[in-house]
Amino acid sequence: MVENLQSGAVPVGDAILSCRNLTVRYGAVAAVQEVTLDIPEHQITAIIGPSGCGKSTLLRAFNRMNDFYLNVTTEGQALYRGEDLYAADVDPVEVRRRIGMVFQKPNPFPKSIFQNVAWAPAISGYRGDLKALVETSLRKAALWDEVKDKLGQSGLALSGGQQQRLCIARAIALEPEVILMDEPCSALDPASTARIEDLFLELKERYTIVIVTHNMQQAARVSDGTAFLSRGHLIEFGVTKTIFTRPARRETEDYVTGKFG
Repeated sequence: MVENLQSGAVPVGDAILSCRNLTVRYGAVAAVQEVTLDIPEHQITAIIGPSGCGKSTLLRAFNRMNDFYLNVTTEGQALYRGEDLYAADVDPVEVRRRIGMVFQKPNPFPKSIFQNVAWAPAISGYRGDLKALVETSLRKAALWDEVKDKLGQSGLALSGGQQQRLCIARAIALEPEVILMDEPCSALDPASTARIEDLFLELKERYTIVIVTHNMQQAARVSDGTAFLSRGHLIEFGVTKTIFTRPARRETEDYVTGKFG
């Protein structure tokens, strides 16, 4: 078994998300195996590793999205502010409100830009000013100035980069504390990717961000801490600069320098 290993320089800060000996199985196959990790609040944590290593499964474990997959079992603990996310009395819907998610491919609803942002708060019983909430959310997602005069138009009419920022605004509208992002730039052009990365750096002042990425340069540019997974195991976790320049494990060095993966 590969042992979880943290490098000498570990991101500092109060953990908002944690896992303890977390194992996630699809049937008999363990996609994530005995991972222990602390994710600091108000930082950007990147999860990297080769295809099929369990990155997305680990990410989804933090907001119970794996519940939607057939024959999935979860062992160990996934914690939010010390509370077990898989405890019997925990409401998965409330978990997903506090821990939002943005997916690899932009997936706006086939509704207006306004409705894309307002719909989830409205059905969740939001009693405030929806117009103000939509504007605030779009501003936080750096999209307001581009769409303020066409809120009634379909979200599907936006460019790919704008659609992804709309999806980020939609997540923000539920007022989460954490935003999980599963390869959010993989379908975008370089200019849109750069805009989204700038947005990450702005958002971490208000939110904790966890991002799965195949892009080593992106992880190095935007993240404070980086976790490297391989074959379902956490191989190493540390300050991003350390992971990319002085990793503690040879396997980490081989991956970040492109020798495999």
